[in-house]
Amino acid sequence: MNFTIQKVIEILEKKGFSIEEPENNGVLHCIAPSYKEIKIKTDGVTHYFKVLTKYTTHIEKALEWAGVENLEDVA
Repeated sequence: MNFTIQKVIEILEKKGFSIEEPENNGVLHCIAPSYKEIKIKTDGVTHYFKVLTKYTTHIEKALEWAGVENLEDVA
């Protein structure tokens, strides 16, 4: 599924992540206690997620890699 960046941020916040403002490179750092950090970069159409050394364009996969359970409400 494709989401706007605002929707992606809302989903992450609902899962307990805090979003750090982008640095000069435009990468969002999403941090939550007991989860792995998710980094997001967007080109305005596609969102690129990085968790550790893995990359994906799917938020569901990024959340899974970060250790988030109960993904059924990601929509």
